Amino acid sequence: MKTSILLFALLFLISCGSSGPSACDCANMVNERISGTLENLTKSAEEQEKINADWEEKLTPCQQQMEENSDFENEVQKCLIQIMDEDTKENPSINSTE
Repeated sequence: MKTSILLFALLFLISCGSSGPSACDCANMVNERISGTLENLTKSAEEQEKINADWEEKLTPCQQQMEENSDFENEVQKCLIQIMDEDTKENPSINSTE
């Protein structure tokens, strides 16, 4: 998980000079959003609304690119699967049924 956060921060900094986020930048943001969803449940309604609004704003460029380009959407999905596979390898207890 720490690796994902580090990777996300690095990719975010690298992407600042480009016209928009890369597919893997978007995948990292989606992964971070998914990871934070359960934590969000412990927040007050106002905090949840703020967090959700912040995420919507962050993900808007990704959503726009995915709507305009199906290849970009496919790349996001590939990157997201790769990120989740890496997270699973780093935290094998995620798949544990015990």
